[in-house]
Amino acid sequence: MSLNREMEELCYKALKESPKLKREINEFVVAEILRKNRIDLVYQLSNLGFRLHFLKQKGLVSNTAKCKDANEGLYAKGTWYITEAA
Repeated sequence: MSLNREMEELCYKALKESPKLKREINEFVVAEILRKNRIDLVYQLSNLGFRLHFLKQKGLVSNTAKCKDANEGLYAKGTWYITEAA
C-alpha cells in the first residue's frame, strides 16, 4: 500500500470517531504514527492537507469551511467530517 493511501486511511480513521478540526486530525495521525513506530510516514505529514482534500474529492469527507483546495484548507477554520461510509 502506498504511503499516501496509508495517510488517507489514518485521516479517515480519525474522523470515524467524531468530526474534528484539522489540528485535531493532525494530532490523531501523529499519535498513530508514533504508536505504530511508522517513521516512514513522518515525511508524509506535510502532505496531510492534500490527503484530506483527496478524500474530499472522492466524496468521503467534507469540511464546514468549504475550502476550494488543500492549501486554503490549511488556514481555514472548519470542521472535517465523514460524508459517506466507505
